[in-house]
Amino acid sequence: MPDLVSHYAVAHLVARRRWQPATSIFLFGTILPDLLTRPLYIIWPETYWLVMPLHTPVGIVIVSWMIAILFRAELRRQIFWVLVLGAFLHFALDALQRHLIAGYFWLWPFSWWTTERGLFWPEESLILAPGLALLVVLMEGLRYLKHH
Repeated sequence: MPDLVSHYAVAHLVARRRWQPATSIFLFGTILPDLLTRPLYIIWPETYWLVMPLHTPVGIVIVSWMIAILFRAELRRQIFWVLVLGAFLHFALDALQRHLIAGYFWLWPFSWWTTERGLFWPEESLILAPGLALLVVLMEGLRYLKHH
C-alpha cells in the first residue's frame, strides 16, 4: 500500500490491542519507510537508487537503531523493536502490490531479488484509504465514548 493513510490505518487497527504503551512509536514505524524515501525521490527522481536502501529491512533496522539511541537507555530496546515491527508491517502491506518494473529489494544489500504477491496496483489502495480512515475515526470515537 503506497499511501500513508492506508499504512497508518492498518497499523492503527493492529496496534489498538497490542503495544499499547508504544502505540505512537509503532504507528511512526509503519510510515517510516515512506517518510525516508518518498519525499526525496518524488522531488528528485534521480535519487531513487540513493534512498532505496532506506525502504529495505536492512535500511530500516539501521535507521530504527539510530532513532532508538536518541531515547533514554532503558527505553532504547523497546523503541527499536517497536519501530522495526511497525516498519515490517509496512513491508508486509507493500509486498501485496505489483509493479511494472522491479518492486522492493527485500534482501538488499545481499541480493537484488524482489518479489511481490501482485494482488493490486499501488494506486488501487487509494480507493481503500478513505474507508480505512473513516474506520479509524469511528473506532477512536467509540473508544472515546466508552471511556468518557
